[in-house]
Amino acid sequence: MKHIVTAEQMRARDNYTIKNLGIPSAVLMERAALGIAREVIQKYEELGSKGRVLCVCGTGNNGGDGAACARILHMKGVRADLFIVGDPEKFTGEMRLQEKICKKLGILEVTNPNYLSYQIIVDAMFGIGLSRDVEGEAYDVISAINDCGAYVISADIPSGINADTGAVMGNAVHADVTVTMQLTKPGLVLYPGALHAGRIVVEEIGIMDDIPGGKIAAKVNKLPGDETSESDIPKELSLDEIHYLEEDDIKKLLPMRLASGNKGTFGKVLIIAGSKNMAGAAYFSALAAMRSGAGMVKILTAESNRDILQREIPEALLETYTNDEDVVMALDASLAWADVVCMGPGLGTTERSAKIVRYVLLSCSHPLVLDADGLNCLFGDTTLLSSYMGKLYVTPHMGEMGRLARKSVAELKSDPISSAVFLARSCGVFTVMKDARTVIAQPDGSVYINVSGNSGMATAGSGDVLSGILASLLAQGTDPFSAAPMAALIHGLAGDAACRDKGERFMIASDIIMHLSDVLK
Repeated sequence: MKHIVTAEQMRARDNYTIKNLGIPSAVLMERAALGIAREVIQKYEELGSKGRVLCVCGTGNNGGDGAACARILHMKGVRADLFIVGDPEKFTGEMRLQEKICKKLGILEVTNPNYLSYQIIVDAMFGIGLSRDVEGEAYDVISAINDCGAYVISADIPSGINADTGAVMGNAVHADVTVTMQLTKPGLVLYPGALHAGRIVVEEIGIMDDIPGGKIAAKVNKLPGDETSESDIPKELSLDEIHYLEEDDIKKLLPMRLASGNKGTFGKVLIIAGSKNMAGAAYFSALAAMRSGAGMVKILTAESNRDILQREIPEALLETYTNDEDVVMALDASLAWADVVCMGPGLGTTERSAKIVRYVLLSCSHPLVLDADGLNCLFGDTTLLSSYMGKLYVTPHMGEMGRLARKSVAELKSDPISSAVFLARSCGVFTVMKDARTVIAQPDGSVYINVSGNSGMATAGSGDVLSGILASLLAQGTDPFSAAPMAALIHGLAGDAACRDKGERFMIASDIIMHLSDVLK
């Protein structure tokens, strides 16, 4: 498990290290510069130890990292020129010191660089503190860097990328490598920032990484249907912890599978899914739950789906209904049987579907995964989410999340962490907001960003697979605060295995299920 920190959280750690521990800022800068220089030298040697390096520096401490890198390269015999973007009158103390040292060493400071004459460029214009769109000279410099074809190494974060959201602030550098200091920032793993970051190298420079602090503003003041007064809703939501899981964490977090166990030991999952002639979603969720280790799976669906589901997944139990009276009786019996419920895939948004969703939310207290049409049947009303008696996991894609929060997809993508955190906190639900980078926000304030997966997973049925995996993990006894981030990781890793086997354009949802064994065996 790795930590991710916002810009403000990183500044808090930096300040604590300098002021409370007494480690000079110059020492931290030196270590940062050494990490950047290491990447430059590695590429320089790949190029046959020929060519020139341009260190493009801003006026702040990020620029100081770049200037110190130029000095280190110079002292190792690498031709490194310096180019300052911005007004020298605005230099920070550290940047002023580093530029002065460069002058004493005779390092060339260019004023109108010919970018095509450099093979490697160090981007050290803006760090994590960028708060407004890039414009003027800096905008033109970024465009020139992107167009010149040089190998680009960014210091801490590509210039022009918002450290907290990954948004492009007017214009942004496309780096081949980003050397980020001490801890990863959200903007490096969220899109579009992830496309600009290239390979990410986390450089340990001696900053304390367990100092609390930092807030990120919530952009939603009140959810539709929420009876809470706006004055009771915090304008800022504290993000104490942001993480991402790694493959090695799966073995640590999965419950031990007892040799003496039986099918009941490993959990009973009820899948309430599918509608007339819509059996596929129920099939994907049920099969994913079984392939993820659930002991028993039961599908509750429309009678019209009986033949295909009994043929395609005979291992699952099946309960069907034909009318409203059948539905209530089947729900009561099935909910009494289950340990965990997954509701929504392919359920439709008919009046009957909406009654099913409402009935379960009002009468059930099992851990519940609410997905797809289970969310759409709320029609934007979140009051039933807030009042659910058990642990509730909602798994909206951007469109579904937009209907819940009354926000456009563009608004959600511009700040996905805030949106996910707000829904989790205001409704007390585990929120799995699905996108190219899935954000998982939990009622305790913790946030996970899933970094596994690929574009081939943007295919019909993929979300149904995720809901089945999550329900299965919960049924097997996975810690409730680990289940959602681990389900997203496993889903993405299985998708990555399917991609290696089939390719992004060719893979389908069933390929993800078939490769779950590559992750879990």
